[in-house]
Amino acid sequence: MDFKPEHLAVEENNFVQNGNYPCSGFVKFVTAHPYITVAVLCLMCTILTTSTSFGNMYTILALLPMLVILFAGVPTGIYFSAKYAKSSDERKKMAMFSSLAVFVCAVVFFLAITMNGNMAIHIMNYALCISAVLLAYLACTHKLNDKAFILIIFALAFAVRLAYVLYTDSTVRQHDVGNFDMEIGHCGYIRYLYQNLNFPDFDVRTAWQFYHPPFHHMISALWMHLQTAFGINYYVAGENVQILTLFYSSICMVLSYKIFRQLGLKGRGLVCAVAIVAFCPTFYIMAGSINNDILSITFMLAAVLNTLYWYKNPTFPRIMAISLCVGLGMMTKLSVWMVAPAIAFAFLYVFFKNLKDFKKYLLQFVCFGVVCAPLALWWQVRNLLKFGVPLTYVPALSITSDQYIGNLPVTERLFDFSAGQFANVGDQFVTYGASYNEYNPLVALFKTSMFDELINTANYPKIAVFNIILFWSAVVIGIFGFAAMIYAFCKKKNSALNNVQKIFVALIYVVFFASYYIFCFQFPFVCTENIRYAVSLIIIGAFFVGLAVQYLGKASDKKYKSVARGAIYTLVTVFSVSSVLVYYIVGMP
Repeated sequence: MDFKPEHLAVEENNFVQNGNYPCSGFVKFVTAHPYITVAVLCLMCTILTTSTSFGNMYTILALLPMLVILFAGVPTGIYFSAKYAKSSDERKKMAMFSSLAVFVCAVVFFLAITMNGNMAIHIMNYALCISAVLLAYLACTHKLNDKAFILIIFALAFAVRLAYVLYTDSTVRQHDVGNFDMEIGHCGYIRYLYQNLNFPDFDVRTAWQFYHPPFHHMISALWMHLQTAFGINYYVAGENVQILTLFYSSICMVLSYKIFRQLGLKGRGLVCAVAIVAFCPTFYIMAGSINNDILSITFMLAAVLNTLYWYKNPTFPRIMAISLCVGLGMMTKLSVWMVAPAIAFAFLYVFFKNLKDFKKYLLQFVCFGVVCAPLALWWQVRNLLKFGVPLTYVPALSITSDQYIGNLPVTERLFDFSAGQFANVGDQFVTYGASYNEYNPLVALFKTSMFDELINTANYPKIAVFNIILFWSAVVIGIFGFAAMIYAFCKKKNSALNNVQKIFVALIYVVFFASYYIFCFQFPFVCTENIRYAVSLIIIGAFFVGLAVQYLGKASDKKYKSVARGAIYTLVTVFSVSSVLVYYIVGMP
């Protein structure tokens, strides 16, 4: 099916369409304004992260909501549902729901008691409990539709991110961060801006990580100033930088959803794609990581989304939104440039398609450049002019480092998929006690996307078995997503994507994938082989899995397609459940 703007006439800012979503006015507001909702939730979560100890008092407070749900909320809901039930069949379903709801609440209440003082686990318990009860209620009342699934997925995934932030210190499982007593690393960078309210007036090559553009660090320093102005301790304010990264990670879910919708996903295909992104551990880890990675990814996704909007309706405000996303993104991390080729292609296509209005588009492009270029490059140009720092400067480790893998043959790094590499599904680092260094970029891509560098059975023995299930379900999803992408690109007729969209998505995929491999060989160290340099591949893979589900759903008369669709549902469910379980266990005392 060719892309037609009228198919997407409903603005993507609202999850609620045609007034058929069974929810209250409050839920309608929440779903209609997801960015505001996430921001408010994150601000509310500052209360939890600001508390420096969770003793018995906090345990009691944590149990109160569960008591309310168990002894007041469920019976009240059952009473009113039964009272207004229109038939005995509905009353039977409500009785079944009430039994299940009480059982779930009782189990979670027991878990809450046993997890003494662990607020992160309380949050996970509540999220799982409420999700299970809500799913049961919607199923029993025939209101469990795709929109409800997506809303519950978002809520549960946010809770998992929040829990990860609560049990992860700003110095734990980080990349190039350090701590807020240091004068180097991302923490040192934020500290410098916090203390001086000015940019570093020295050669940034002399301070580790100061070469990065400063936008994320500026926001973090201002956020710390706002907190300390209200009397919050400096170190607690530093910890609360994770509230910002929690917000960015959560916004990525919303942006991904909107991108999927703009590319034509709907129904169960949309649910599957959203679930893969929502429960991908990369986004949990980045929610707790206070470097600039997740903000740059947020800007990348926002730039892609606004380009899709502009392609459909090439207005001046839309192209200005793209310029701000790319400009501020590159002011966060220079790697955001990798969305530029796809955006440039969309610009050129629309321009040549509408040559009779060439003046309109030339004006838009000039304004785009005037806004985007200074934002994107001022930091690099400043450092070049003042201190002679190369525009594309990236510091390299010494070849004497125990991370160095440049001595291995290129063919081995590219094509070796021997069984020994999968004996342990965690990322292998000699620095952290492994017997060898991870050397295959593709293997490392999957391992780091699920566990990063330090989440393994050596540090967390209780995740054994679940980590294997999570890893291999991710591998199968990744392979299937790649195959579905090739199929969609090669299919000429009845494709959900038109040729312009195919080229647009292909450019994003090829640029990110090629750049990742080039980076791995240009800087041959284990830390370079990390999903944080190619997160957009997750979004693209999830989209094509969803597209495959959508395609298979149109041909349910063929049994093998129905079986294939069921297999994908099962695979995505296994992936999502095992992801939540692994990171639930990681946070256990």
